[in-house]
Amino acid sequence: MNQGIENVQHQMKYFNSNVSQTTQLLDIWVRILSQTAHNQVFLSSEEWQGGGMDSAKLGDLVQRDLQRQEEAERKIRDAEQLRDRERAEAKERERKRAELAAAAKTAAAAANDGTARQPSTRPGLLRGRRPPPPPPSGRSASGAGVGARSSTATGARGGRGRGRGSSIPPPATGSRIRPPR
Repeated sequence: MNQGIENVQHQMKYFNSNVSQTTQLLDIWVRILSQTAHNQVFLSSEEWQGGGMDSAKLGDLVQRDLQRQEEAERKIRDAEQLRDRERAEAKERERKRAELAAAAKTAAAAANDGTARQPSTRPGLLRGRRPPPPPPSGRSASGAGVGARSSTATGARGGRGRGRGSSIPPPATGSRIRPPR
């Protein structure tokens, strides 16, 4: 009786292993049938144009992906260059500010010492002074004749090409202008 029960146990294990192998084979067979059905639908589709066209489409997709990646990298490089340029410009502005502050400090120290240079005497820069009289004998300051005009941007009196009443201020001289005494 015990030996009969042991034989039944061995037969049940054998039967169980056969069932699991059969299940695995059936799963493989179902996947094969599913792929076959998919291939049949794919091949009977009017959109499919052959394996060569699939390769070409795949190549196009890969090319587009590469282009997108290169474009993204280019945008990143451009953004980094822009940030670097902005940093360099900010450093340059800060350096110029420091130079101007040092120059203003030097000019203020020189003004306090009484050693400041006198401002230029260009016409129109100092209030209360008159511009120099026109050149004698009808000749302009540039040396041209009476009827000739100068081709330079400065006028006959050495101005900067600004008309009377212009709202454009004269250029800064870099030092403080003292009022006349």
